[in-house]
Amino acid sequence: MHLRTKLTLLYTGVLGLALFILTTVLLLATSHTLYKEVDESIFAKAASLVKSIRVTGNPFSLREVVLPDVDVFAAPDTYLQIVDTRGRVVSRSGNLGGQYLPLGEYTLQNALQGEGFYETVQAGGQQIRVYNVPLVIDGQLVGLLQVGRALSTVHALLNQLRFFIALVGTASILLAALLGWLLARTALRPLDKITGIAASIESNSDLGRRIEYAGPADELGRLVATLNAMFERLESMYHRLQQSYDLQRRFVSDASHELRTPLTTIRGNAELLLKMQDADPVLVSEALNDITDEARRLSRLVEDLLILARADAGFMPEKEPAGLMELLQGVVRKARFLAGDREFVFEEQYPSGAWLLANRDHFSQLMFILLDNAFKYSPPGSTVGLTVNLLPQGPVVLGSGIKSGYSDHTRRHPEQFATSNIQQGWVEIAVTDQGPGLAPGEENRIFDRFFRGESTRGQEGSGLGLSIARWIVDWHGGHISAANRPEGGSVFTVLLPLYFGEKDERSSHPGD
Repeated sequence: MHLRTKLTLLYTGVLGLALFILTTVLLLATSHTLYKEVDESIFAKAASLVKSIRVTGNPFSLREVVLPDVDVFAAPDTYLQIVDTRGRVVSRSGNLGGQYLPLGEYTLQNALQGEGFYETVQAGGQQIRVYNVPLVIDGQLVGLLQVGRALSTVHALLNQLRFFIALVGTASILLAALLGWLLARTALRPLDKITGIAASIESNSDLGRRIEYAGPADELGRLVATLNAMFERLESMYHRLQQSYDLQRRFVSDASHELRTPLTTIRGNAELLLKMQDADPVLVSEALNDITDEARRLSRLVEDLLILARADAGFMPEKEPAGLMELLQGVVRKARFLAGDREFVFEEQYPSGAWLLANRDHFSQLMFILLDNAFKYSPPGSTVGLTVNLLPQGPVVLGSGIKSGYSDHTRRHPEQFATSNIQQGWVEIAVTDQGPGLAPGEENRIFDRFFRGESTRGQEGSGLGLSIARWIVDWHGGHISAANRPEGGSVFTVLLPLYFGEKDERSSHPGD
């Protein structure tokens, strides 16, 4: 059943019920009024006739009751009849013809009470309303006066009223049903349009389409606004899912390509060793070394893929306050052993009380990814630099992106930095090299997964290190960028929020 039909039936039912109650009350009130008028008219007739009765004689002789001519008081629909105490008719109006007003034992018994009373009797095929008046002379009941009026006129009037009410009520209900259906159809027409557009969006998968509505901000207006907001969210979610799917598909394709090379090398060398049972020990040693190198490369690749997969799943390692000097000293000490025949230069400009809200392992991994790339692509005898500078507190514009002077953690947990002994700034960590630099347009793409720049072709690596570095920096509320140096080589710059004050009172914050 359509909603407009339900609304029409409901509206018509309520109207019909209201009309039924109203007409019932009207009929009852009219019937009461008409019957009351009949009772009053026959009561007045009886009172007039009683006043016309005369008694002749004196108290010391026999007395005689003289009755008036009852026809004088009769009317076409009003009948009079006088009976004695034995029930014999003494006088009656001529309009009764050959009929008599019914007189039962019950009527005579009630007359003995000495008070008038009403009753409705059946006579001549019609109902007659009768008022019985006991005739009492000197305290003695001498007879009974009956004044009756036919109820046919009242019944006819009530029947006409019922017919009129039924006719008008039926017409009113039908007209109301028609008008209600038209009004419901008009009121629900925008809803039909909304439903049609929503169905079209669903069938055509056109999430960019919106429902147009120029009406007032009523229930339909709010419904349209809600649906448009829902479509907008669905479109955004669909695009994100599509991007995620495309990224996942490209990730799987790139990962398959990267995994195929070491696996092919390992399988080829293993098959070679199986075929050459008595091969030269030098050849066997070279094959085993190739297998070992490719296995290590495969392990590193799988570990990098695992890190990025956990990052995509929303994994957030714990962070804790850690002194900047303490973190950098460990990195610098290990970097000197990795430098080999390159010169490693470390420059620092920051106060000793500065600290980061960081994960120690991931911070070290970030620094060694950048330093390992710098050592790898710098020629022997060149210089690799690590520079640490303190930036002033306040908003900082970073290349193509804008970072606030307050880290994400500070914005999410302002109550932890409300005390006056905690201040915030920014630390800039730059890793410079004298390698081939970056090709134009690679400054941002170099952080994409499996991307290998023109200058890195043929070099060992999976193309995942800088993607991991960017995830670590973003998770710490910082920013990373890459650029070419005017004097040659490239520079990778990391900016992280830095704090000053007592960090011993700070607890770790899992999941930040």
